[in-house]
Amino acid sequence: MTLQEAIARTRFDPGSWTQESDAWVAFLDREQTIVSSNNSALNLLHLDETPLLGRKIGDVINLGQLAPLLVTGFCFRGEPLTIEGHKFLCSYVPTFEGKAATGGFLSLAADPENLSSDNREELQNLVKSLGPFLDIASDGLIIVDRHGIITLVNQPFADAVGTRAQDMIGKHVLKAYPNSKLSRLPIVMETGRPEIGEAHTLNGREVVVSRYPLFKDSKLIGAMGKILFRDVREVTLLANKLQAAALRDKSAAVSKNCDFHYDVNNILGQSKVLRELKTTLMRVAERGSNVLLAGESGTGKELFAHAIHAGSKRRYGPFIKVNCAAIPEHLMESELFGYVEGAFTGARKEGQQGKFTLAHQGTIFLDEISDMSISMQAKLLRVLQEKEVTPLGCATTHKIDVRVVAATNVSLEKLVRDGKFRKDLYYRLNIVSLSIPPLRDRAEDLLLITKHLIDLFNIEFGLDIQGLETEAWDVIRSYDFPGNIRELRNVIESAFNLVMGPLIRRDDLPGYVLQASCHLPVSASQNPAESDFSASIGKRPLTKIMDEIEKNLLEEAIRQSGGNKLQAAALLGISRPGLYKKLAKYQMQ
Repeated sequence: MTLQEAIARTRFDPGSWTQESDAWVAFLDREQTIVSSNNSALNLLHLDETPLLGRKIGDVINLGQLAPLLVTGFCFRGEPLTIEGHKFLCSYVPTFEGKAATGGFLSLAADPENLSSDNREELQNLVKSLGPFLDIASDGLIIVDRHGIITLVNQPFADAVGTRAQDMIGKHVLKAYPNSKLSRLPIVMETGRPEIGEAHTLNGREVVVSRYPLFKDSKLIGAMGKILFRDVREVTLLANKLQAAALRDKSAAVSKNCDFHYDVNNILGQSKVLRELKTTLMRVAERGSNVLLAGESGTGKELFAHAIHAGSKRRYGPFIKVNCAAIPEHLMESELFGYVEGAFTGARKEGQQGKFTLAHQGTIFLDEISDMSISMQAKLLRVLQEKEVTPLGCATTHKIDVRVVAATNVSLEKLVRDGKFRKDLYYRLNIVSLSIPPLRDRAEDLLLITKHLIDLFNIEFGLDIQGLETEAWDVIRSYDFPGNIRELRNVIESAFNLVMGPLIRRDDLPGYVLQASCHLPVSASQNPAESDFSASIGKRPLTKIMDEIEKNLLEEAIRQSGGNKLQAAALLGISRPGLYKKLAKYQMQ
């Protein structure tokens, strides 16, 4: 599909989005790959003749804080962007099939006179601090600057008001869509007070919204509006659920145990395997059957369990978590099914409700189910079959309505074959099985997750770390992360305790990660002189050895790229100016 065909298909007018006739306009697919492009990129960005089609946009230009906005389907216009010291204005219009983002148009125009205002720069920094909000792509979200001009908006918000996101950008919020004169964002900026959980009419439908004034260093820079519920009747349903919980006289226990904090939008990653898994998860979530989550330690099984509950019809019911490996065997039955007064020595006088009772009309998450004993498995099976529980010391049973999501980091099939797990319980739990891939099998997501973790720790530590130096990033990419995302989080947090500059250095990473990267297998040499070099390693200074290795890598990258400098820089994970600097160092120009 040519760029002209893509433009005609989506009714996008690039000319109306930039005053520059030589702006670069590219059409990206859902994986941020350049599908079509005009011819302005080579002159505008000073690129060589390397074909752009088929390359990821992140491999061509560094979008910085704007990159997550493309992934989450936000629409923006004229955002300032600096690339290798040159200033540009960047715009993006997402495209959709139904409610699924399929890519979008990216335009880039030169900003030689630095026309972007200080206010836009402040909003650019604000985007960085609003990560948790911007990740929720399915929620309607809008941001205006201090003058009321719409700066950022996503298509779910535009859908709610009956228009297109690209038609709202750049307009005053009171003139951007039908009945927009009723918007209270200007009032929120005037008063400086947020309005949370307010009923509001959008496009003839009553919704529930929150509005927040946005400040930086005590200075007002804009406002944000967020749709909490697309139908006010959802609030009534939620209220009924809460009232039912109160009538069961367990409100204290519910508030302590049933909170779920994540949904499918919190599962970071845009790799093919993860996108397919999230699509399957949402389909499974709304069907209501028991689910078995299989995956290595640290892959985020609990996050997936939260997402299943959040995407189900039980999302207004309780979400109860149980770690089967953390509960002693002699306490497991009372924890799961509860007990009455006098059931055993040391029992509470008033008794205790079990986790299954607390999860009534909701979801119970049984983590590390493989650690449950055979005798306890039999009791659990009965509860799942009969849908009723009998507290310890009680002669009567009571019905329960609970969905079970179980998780394991070992093969339950093997435990069944070894006689360590009941086959009938396995079949009862394994109605639907979701296999969560380890981090090493979705390496494309490593950059996005690492960037998200850096943003989180910047907030926690009060720092402003911009990323990782090239050598540090090389170590991260070469490490297998047997502990998966949990281990990656620990590695980045460890680095935050040592980092001194704006970038995480190689030496800021934990020693065991550095040691592992030093033992990576080396590919067969393409240069006969390398064998002589390897034999003489012990006789030469370390700096000389490292220079020789770097020179060999440069030669190999240029050989593999056929002399194309931009492609060679991409293979090495460095910028083009960085490549030229290294070539000059070794007189390889």
